[in-house]
Amino acid sequence: MPLLPPGPVYLCDHTSPDIHENLALDEALLEQAEAEAIAPTLRFWQHPSLAVVLGASCRLRHDVLIPACQADSIPIARRSSGGGTVLIGPGALCVAVILPISAHPSLSSVPSAQRHVLQAAADALSPLVSPLQLLGHADLTLHNRKIAGSAQRRLRSHLLVHFTLLCTFPIDAIARYLSIPARQPAYRAGRSHAEFLANLNIPPQTISHHLLAYWTSEHTLIPIPPPQSRIDRILADKMHCAGWIDRF
Repeated sequence: MPLLPPGPVYLCDHTSPDIHENLALDEALLEQAEAEAIAPTLRFWQHPSLAVVLGASCRLRHDVLIPACQADSIPIARRSSGGGTVLIGPGALCVAVILPISAHPSLSSVPSAQRHVLQAAADALSPLVSPLQLLGHADLTLHNRKIAGSAQRRLRSHLLVHFTLLCTFPIDAIARYLSIPARQPAYRAGRSHAEFLANLNIPPQTISHHLLAYWTSEHTLIPIPPPQSRIDRILADKMHCAGWIDRF
């Protein structure tokens, strides 16, 4: 199934060294699409250092081993989309997909929209690695081990689905900074982070180039700069605020 509707596709090629700004950029692109109909929009990025990212409703003290993060100077941020708490950094490819909700019937609900986008990723990656399967709440898996999770934020007419692919990520580091989540998909079966997660063992740049080529082979790509004024407002109102990060 095609991911993108006919017409131009906007591509934002920008990564900030600040984790809060990277999260604000995804949200700003969604806001821009909603306000100016700049969609569909794609973004691929890889944070240059390790960082913890909470989902919008995740509990900081339940999910994060705060003393270890403080000891190692690992920043803790919170995104505006749902989903669980993750550790990202070099070797983890972050992908943001912004679409008009009207682009496909599957985008009409949260669960089906996440499956729609993750299935498009699985289809694109199948020539490089297989067998990929969707399990749990739209996790992308390989041999029953999770290689990508996803999260979503919806506005009136547009949505953002972003997911993180483990490519060459130091999975053993996750147990130092994140607790075992209280809520788990059934297929996890109580496994530790190291037993449950797996890498694709393909460089992130190879994956991003492949996804972009596969998804946009029949589209015109239009580069767009980061909407800086929107980013600055989101940072000031939310992402850089201790009350936002520690809200739960």
